[in-house]
Amino acid sequence: MASYWTKRRRVLAKAKEMENVILQEFNSTINRPENVPPSDEQSDSALCETALDAESMSWQHTGDNDIDNFNEQCSSDDNDLSVLSSDDDNDPKEISLKDKLKQWASTFGINLVAITALLSILSTYHPELPRDARTLLGTTRKTNVEALGGGQYHHFGLVKGILSRLNSIHLPSSIQTIRLKFNIDGLPIFKSSKVQFWPILAMVDCDYTKTPFIVGLFCGTGKPSNVHEYLKAFMEDLRQMLSNGVTFRGKSLKVMVCSFICDAPARAFVKQIKSHNGYSGCDKCHQVGVWRNKMTYPDMNARLRSDEDFALMSDTDHHLQSSPLTGIVQMVTQFPIDYMHLCCLGVTRKLIIFWMKSKNLAIRQPSNVITAISTKLIALRPHTPSEFARKPRELTEIDRWKATELRQFMIYSGPVVLKRCLPQDIFENFLLFSVGMFLLLSPNLSAPMIDFADTVLRGFVTHYAELYGQGEIVYNIHQVIHLADVYKKFGALDSVSAFPFENFLGKIKKMLRKPDLPLQQVVRRLSEVSDSYTPPPRVIPLLFEQHQDGPLPLQFCNAKQYRKAVRKDFCLSVKTGDNCIVVGQEIAVVQNIVEWSDSVFVVYKRFKYRESHFTYPCPSSNIGCFQVHTLGQELEVGHLEDIRRKCVLLPDQDHFVAIPLLHQS
Repeated sequence: MASYWTKRRRVLAKAKEMENVILQEFNSTINRPENVPPSDEQSDSALCETALDAESMSWQHTGDNDIDNFNEQCSSDDNDLSVLSSDDDNDPKEISLKDKLKQWASTFGINLVAITALLSILSTYHPELPRDARTLLGTTRKTNVEALGGGQYHHFGLVKGILSRLNSIHLPSSIQTIRLKFNIDGLPIFKSSKVQFWPILAMVDCDYTKTPFIVGLFCGTGKPSNVHEYLKAFMEDLRQMLSNGVTFRGKSLKVMVCSFICDAPARAFVKQIKSHNGYSGCDKCHQVGVWRNKMTYPDMNARLRSDEDFALMSDTDHHLQSSPLTGIVQMVTQFPIDYMHLCCLGVTRKLIIFWMKSKNLAIRQPSNVITAISTKLIALRPHTPSEFARKPRELTEIDRWKATELRQFMIYSGPVVLKRCLPQDIFENFLLFSVGMFLLLSPNLSAPMIDFADTVLRGFVTHYAELYGQGEIVYNIHQVIHLADVYKKFGALDSVSAFPFENFLGKIKKMLRKPDLPLQQVVRRLSEVSDSYTPPPRVIPLLFEQHQDGPLPLQFCNAKQYRKAVRKDFCLSVKTGDNCIVVGQEIAVVQNIVEWSDSVFVVYKRFKYRESHFTYPCPSSNIGCFQVHTLGQELEVGHLEDIRRKCVLLPDQDHFVAIPLLHQS
């Protein structure tokens, strides 16, 4: 078997062959006299770009969004580049080729051997470049790993992570306090072994990119055996931060804990309480479970737990031992229920599986019903907005559905495709759940609407027990009744969801390039990532796809026309899926986007008729959901900035269903 250095020499020899090919192809360009200006011939920088293109096969799998992000990071926009300079020098500085290569390599996860081969080509024309990828990327040569809790642990540091994120964003001068959200969860990294990561993640609430950072990382064949050892370094950092705050660019900022966002097993581990399948497993109320071949929680009026009771460990059946977080964090109210795990991956998936595989024939639906629902879902694919990461799939693939797909079904597509397919009582039970979740995912709810959402979700649990049986009121179903309390504390449930953290866990997993020493690999890959400034969301809309096809009102006969406009909160387009908006109290479809006198206008047509799509548990019009048809012929115009909301417009027989969009990419 060839050694590492033998393989390296072979790669460099292959790179030398590529260099000769490039030299032959661009020989005339290279030999051009210095006093001859480049006209149609390529310059040295163009040769460099060609060399990069020759190596592009190693990152062709990367999505368009990553390419766009990389181009934006390397752009020469003055506002972006000014942040890269020091505080005393506000003049924009051009990013060097070395920095661009470093950003390119870290963004697309290029293999070190491939980078070294590329550098051997480029160094002929750019002698200032290093010849080794580790020098270019600044890869750490030593990783401080300690044995801990049956595995290995590396502590990155809380202060370092906070400052790194603050350097990467535009921090408003009015901010005096930094609020932190934390996440702890297990991450299996290989299918063929039990090895897994248990990272401690954090996120700054003022970070508009919603990018978490790693505070500490544990690697072992299971979760850490001792939570106190696992969290020791983290707790020391946290105590110091809460006492002293953090100094950023000479400004002292106070630090506070906002929340710990974890799924049920991770919450039980961190809080050192009984797990979700224990008799006293609910961490929100004092209900004692009932065993019916599985642990159930049928009581909906049990006394709620409090932070004071938890600190005193008054319920001995609930606690295993004291938690290292006790006394620093409010152990009940600052551990919100994560709706991604509870409602998307939990309740929604459970309902669909019941309809497909339940042993109760009154619940299980015939195969032709499942096929009909799947056919409807597939028909919705062309109507899926760009804010959704995935398009609908058939129910037969439910085991492979991601949380975003289940959320889409729970809020948007489910109420449309299930109507007239499921029996009325089962469909209405799903509507109770869908409407309640729609409300709790909506921002700025009034107190009466929060109470109504609580009533609806409690009605769902009660009706669920009647349909599916008392023996099915398991932990996930029971905790739905506590979601309204989370809204009262934190606002819309998306503000304390695990979605950003789950996305980041996927990025951690992609950092691995071989099975050996996974913890050390992640430490090295993170040492290579440089902080790049991310500009704040732009208030001015970005316009794309200019055209001259109309339709165009007479007063805008000389205006510039576009097919797409991107605002900071959503994307509008004339294409199906991104063309439905709310204008006043009406539903309309975008026909054109025009720019006139430094303002952007939307040309649209209104639907003539609208009515509620469903009437139970409330008229759908009460939550802004309408059944619409017959588009008017009159063209109307409105300012883009006056558009209140974007809607998801889904076909349903001879009409459409318009549902306000709650989620933004």
